[in-house]
Amino acid sequence: MENHKTRLFQIVNWDLFPAIIWFNLAYLVADLSTVCCILMVGAGLSQLTRIYYNSLSIEPKERAVVITGCDSGFGHQLAEKLHAMNFYVFACCLDETSKGSLSLKSNGKRTGRMHIVHMDVNVQKDVDEAREYVENHLPIMGLWGIVNNADRYDVGFLEWLPVETYETLASVNLFGAIRVTKAFLPLVRQNQGRIINVSSILGRVAAPFMGAYCITKHGLEAFSDVLRLEMKPFKVQVSTIEPGNYFSSANSNSCKDDLILMARHMWDKLDESLQKDYERDSLERQVRIGEILLDLSKRDGSFVINAMTEALYREHPKNRYLETSMLDKLLTVMIQYLPTSFVDRLRLIFHAQLLTINH
Repeated sequence: MENHKTRLFQIVNWDLFPAIIWFNLAYLVADLSTVCCILMVGAGLSQLTRIYYNSLSIEPKERAVVITGCDSGFGHQLAEKLHAMNFYVFACCLDETSKGSLSLKSNGKRTGRMHIVHMDVNVQKDVDEAREYVENHLPIMGLWGIVNNADRYDVGFLEWLPVETYETLASVNLFGAIRVTKAFLPLVRQNQGRIINVSSILGRVAAPFMGAYCITKHGLEAFSDVLRLEMKPFKVQVSTIEPGNYFSSANSNSCKDDLILMARHMWDKLDESLQKDYERDSLERQVRIGEILLDLSKRDGSFVINAMTEALYREHPKNRYLETSMLDKLLTVMIQYLPTSFVDRLRLIFHAQLLTINH
């Protein structure tokens, strides 16, 4: 009930606003230009049609969703929200005894709609066993959706990172999503359901010091694009979620500590020739930029959870949900479409300006 009230509040306050503006403008110019009046009325009606189109949703009852990476973060929050919405949830956790998985298990005891499933997306055997468990515990309406949320990251300049780091990140962020999708796709196809791949803004825009992570997310974007086209004949809808730099206030210090620890650990493993060429200052500079960006990032991840939810239960989900600040959206568009040489200079200036911020 609360979700419906929230949606109604959003419609009244925002979705109807452009339509009201168009109808009022049409009224004002009615005596001046019939053509303009008709065009504005048409724009208002188009907005109302879009509102109706976007408000249509499926019934969650007796539909199941598989979510990877539910030990913490977005996966954990999404599992809780979908369970509250009446979905059956198969929450895949790396550690079934973790605080996050035990919390989800406790929430699901009363309803029987929350299943904790052990899965390491790196391990095909785990994925196959999870598929077998899910298939044996599906509700009447079957498997409606897959949310490929599990991921990991590491930092360092590309030359610093050993090939094993690239392979480890790709095994989770890219091949993990592929393994899980291939295992569960036949069940989703039967129900003309949904596949949600959680990428990142870094799947659109590459960033120094996060190169290995960017590579895997660019690969996931390509996988999603191809899969979306290939699933059209089966009426399976594929959506890509692209979060910006979100984290909760509670774990902001932890994120910074992890960043510093990973960066300095990587530096300590470099051979002396690389350390001499790059110099310690380059490491500290990138760590400082990372800390500042974390301070400037959004702390409310509910927008990302809402996007995942809409992609699952709206009748007509978007192909992509870029969930970040308006500034980041603008910068993303600029980086993607402006001349590369201009954008490179602009980004170097931006990084230099970041370093002048008191920290």
